[in-house]
Amino acid sequence: FPCSQGAAFAASPSPVCADIPWDDPATDAAARAKLEAWEHGKTGYPLIDAAMRQLREQGFMHHLARHAVACFLTRGDLWLSWTHGAAVFERDLLDADWALNNFNWLWLAGVAPWSAPYFRVYSPIPNHKSSALNVDDADGAFVDRFVPELKGLPAKYKYAPWTAPLADLNKARVKLGETYPRPVVDHKVQSAANIAKFKAAAQRNKALAASLSGCAAASKKRKGAPLY
Repeated sequence: FPCSQGAAFAASPSPVCADIPWDDPATDAAARAKLEAWEHGKTGYPLIDAAMRQLREQGFMHHLARHAVACFLTRGDLWLSWTHGAAVFERDLLDADWALNNFNWLWLAGVAPWSAPYFRVYSPIPNHKSSALNVDDADGAFVDRFVPELKGLPAKYKYAPWTAPLADLNKARVKLGETYPRPVVDHKVQSAANIAKFKAAAQRNKALAASLSGCAAASKKRKGAPLY
């Protein structure tokens, strides 16, 4: 949004990064806990957790898994700035590239001029038959590999263990909230709330841009020496 460029694009305002009032882990304990859960693969969403654990273990993550965890951290669920995620990727990815990393995070957070519509949010509970992330894992093998505490669950519950009947949880020795976390947020509720907050921020930014544009046009019409 109007003002700085280059390495300062994370600043606010910025011409390539919309001004969004993300929650701040530096001042908000709840936000800090969410960031830590995301970073360490303990969000309670097996797709997100498996991907983040793979990153920590192997320094790699499939590009569509990167989409999933980035959307989840920012506009989709946790409402945290993309800069936190970019820093984790920069640290842990073997193929980290400063420009690609930052500009992909800008895109997936919905804040860049080239971003997809902010209201298109990935589900962290993929349906292997219709997943926009192409998660074709009906057997839950990806979860088994990186979230082994869920390995004993029937495949149909591995990406949403909180939906499993108590009998299945007990048989698999899964105790939600103890051996594996409960979801850190309710995706359906939180994503709807975040879309509303993003829309409000976008409208404020649009109004500010119009105001600044009007001030600039008025300034050009002034006669005499410019004012500094």
